[in-house]
Amino acid sequence: MSRRLLALVLGSLALVGAAHRTPTVFDLSDDVGKPAPALALAQDDGTPVALDAPRGQPTYVFLFASWCEPCTLALPFVRADYVRFGSRVRFVGVDVLEDAASARAAIVKDALPFPVAIYPIEQLDAAIDPVAQARSGGKYNIPADFLIDADGVVRFAWHGLALDVNGAPVDVLPERLAKLGIE
Repeated sequence: MSRRLLALVLGSLALVGAAHRTPTVFDLSDDVGKPAPALALAQDDGTPVALDAPRGQPTYVFLFASWCEPCTLALPFVRADYVRFGSRVRFVGVDVLEDAASARAAIVKDALPFPVAIYPIEQLDAAIDPVAQARSGGKYNIPADFLIDADGVVRFAWHGLALDVNGAPVDVLPERLAKLGIE
């Protein structure tokens, strides 16, 4: 077999393998308009957290880390939205981009009133090379928010803290929920 043919075969196998890698929680960004991918998420106690299983109500997913200042600024909005919409919308937090010990400490400190999964940085780095993460643009930026409709389809994805024209944080979840008919 010639070197050129061998390179072509190996390159094709690499592409096939890359296309079939285990999805990460950040892949929800790529799935707007598609069913949420099956993801292996778990709370600190091992309780599974499924995002792809339709439950008859929308699911809001909030990705954050304890070291992330914009995430900290978003937390009051997330808490208020849970109080306002929590009976009609399933809320799931996911602590990302830090080690599991830091994530556990943040979960205790933040005491969010809904399930919070841990997706440690080591798990992401094992699936996606850190250099590829850095080159991907905003996909791996946090906070990251995703809204999955009642049928399990990812409807909205947004990264970073939303700001108004004066630079003050803004809560955009109510606007996105209104587009799903939830006021």
